[in-house]
Amino acid sequence: MNRIALRMLTGDRAKYFGLIFAIAFSTFLLQNQTSIFVGVMLRTGSQIADVTDADVWVMDPAIRYFEQTKALKDTDLLRVRGVPGVGYAVRLFKGQMIVRTLEGNFSQGTVMGIDDATLVGAPRKMLLGSWQRLREPDSVLIDLAGYHLLFPGEALELDRALEVNNHLVRIVGISDASASFASFPIMHARNTICSPRSPPPRTPPCRCSPPA
Repeated sequence: MNRIALRMLTGDRAKYFGLIFAIAFSTFLLQNQTSIFVGVMLRTGSQIADVTDADVWVMDPAIRYFEQTKALKDTDLLRVRGVPGVGYAVRLFKGQMIVRTLEGNFSQGTVMGIDDATLVGAPRKMLLGSWQRLREPDSVLIDLAGYHLLFPGEALELDRALEVNNHLVRIVGISDASASFASFPIMHARNTICSPRSPPPRTPPCRCSPPA
């Protein structure tokens, strides 16, 4: 019976090869869609996976995913530090800011603000430079894809100037950060750089009385 079934299956070679091709193509589509789904899911938590210093994350109860951020109050940080068994707790800022180069190129970027004292949350995988240089004034790290986006066709170079949130900063390192869900440059800086800076006060115009 098995031999008869096999002869019936392979008797018409055109239908047989068409069946083999259809099964192989369907298998390829299933594997491709599965890999796309896994890749998207990994991107949604890539920035969490890059932070190797944190064991527990504390967020607002209404947050559904990492890209949706809501700032916690200063009192919430003190409450976390007061929980028994917590060794330390620091703030991690995440926001979208416009990043500009001196040549005029600009792009929206994801800026991660880390603690000024401990530098907890800084990327450990570096392609050029060192994450310890974040202690220097007005210093930032940028990922490789973001560097090529802002400086297309140029070689990797440190100490280049950028404008982030009305701050003039220097690139002190290029990190090997994991790709995020949104294809924006990923930058790391200290919280003091990420905090909004108010514009300088303007001198009111002088009102001179007309001559008598």
